[in-house]
Amino acid sequence: MSDNKSAFQESIKDGKARILLKLEGIKCEVENSAPDFISTEQDEVKLKIDLPDEAKINIAEFNKSYTLKLEKQHKEDSSALFKLENSYIWFDINIDQVKDVWVADLSFSIESKNSRYLAYYIKELDHQFEWLQPDMKSGEVKIMSISKKKYKAPKISGKETFSATEVIRCADMLNRSIRKIDLRIGGAYVKYNTDKGKLEPLIIGIAHELGYIIEPLPKEVILDMGSNDQNVSHSIFLKDRA
Repeated sequence: MSDNKSAFQESIKDGKARILLKLEGIKCEVENSAPDFISTEQDEVKLKIDLPDEAKINIAEFNKSYTLKLEKQHKEDSSALFKLENSYIWFDINIDQVKDVWVADLSFSIESKNSRYLAYYIKELDHQFEWLQPDMKSGEVKIMSISKKKYKAPKISGKETFSATEVIRCADMLNRSIRKIDLRIGGAYVKYNTDKGKLEPLIIGIAHELGYIIEPLPKEVILDMGSNDQNVSHSIFLKDRA
């Protein structure tokens, strides 16, 4: 459900735990192949949330798509900021399933009604889980614990389609970045051209199969290194050194 008030008002059954997912603003890059025909302001945009494949739980709330509201758009750098109509999503699960949700890295994607022309690539999406339980004395629903999360680029799921040219490009970028790894620390900071995020799951997926871990760098690290004329976007490490 997406009503924050009811999350704290509705009773929680015995043996159940309530998890509230709070989402901050969603910063993304916009790709528009027909700007004279359609704009982000005219589009209908929804957020899709998925648990990782290894999660041993099914959550009905994640089988839905959630309407997003455009807050800001910066056409000069093709970026946009979206927010959920309600920034909270909550659901009840068995208490013994809390750990499966608590440690999960959720996958997020943005769906466009005009996907033939518009695509959105998430860059920042801070979110947190809040574990709610009734107070032992008063019975009032209260927050027991909070787990803050940072957005991570999704792993390749098998649902995406990439051209042979894109696969070759990613393999070439990965090959060049592997050569830059400092064996003393088992990793390096590198620059990938991900086509506004489209190729990121493919690069990460190939690297994973080859024994490497690739992660996007925090914005502050990118800016700090950029001030020293170092153009970077990601880190790459050997799995056993990450």
